[in-house]
Amino acid sequence: MPPAYAGGYKVHMTEQPVQQKPFEEGIEKLIARLRRAELPEHVFNIYRQDAPELDARGGAAKRRENLRRYLRALSAPKYVFVGIAPGYRGARFTGVPFSDEHRLCITGSCYDRTGRRENAYREATAGVVMDMLGTRTDVVCWNIVPWHPHQPGKLLSNAEPDAETIGYGLEVLEFLFNRLYADTKVVTVGQLPAGVLEGFKVQGKPLDIVANLRHPAHGGANEFRDQVSGLLGTTSEPDADD
Repeated sequence: MPPAYAGGYKVHMTEQPVQQKPFEEGIEKLIARLRRAELPEHVFNIYRQDAPELDARGGAAKRRENLRRYLRALSAPKYVFVGIAPGYRGARFTGVPFSDEHRLCITGSCYDRTGRRENAYREATAGVVMDMLGTRTDVVCWNIVPWHPHQPGKLLSNAEPDAETIGYGLEVLEFLFNRLYADTKVVTVGQLPAGVLEGFKVQGKPLDIVANLRHPAHGGANEFRDQVSGLLGTTSEPDADD
């Protein structure tokens, strides 16, 4: 499993607590922000909520741990690939942007499935992105809206996030760049993220957006592969699921 997606003992009362490093502390604060976010009814907080009919027991906690392990493995990436929001077949059940259970939560990996159904969820977009990134550790993935927008009353659906939800997501994105990836270049994936981040500033400074990629969905997989190959020097064979 690619490092970008892969990666007790008793303490006596007299011992001093282990001091967290700034990067790890930033991850914990980021996850806390994600967890406590109060969102509209049509946005599922994948880091706090469990849907009993869809999620395994402790699903949200597993998704938080999946994200924690993912980010810890990527302390100094060159690029942040920014999408818009998790899909219900992808990050909704992994907690890790641009991934799915079928490819991320394989036997022997450090990631846990969170869906109740027997077969792991698989998403074509996740497959394309993960295949292109391979074992690279110089790219971290994120979404402007890190929670799951869905159609009202339909948890297993996707919906375009509204302006309010995007605003919540941008607050988290600003924290991501402030605390974890201050010097990282931005690559947007899809037209919507490109439009949202146009002119967006962190601490008064515009983000360093170096590329706008075609989203792999809706016939864009091959163009996405070509663009990523040009940017990163990566090659990949088309996935059979595309």
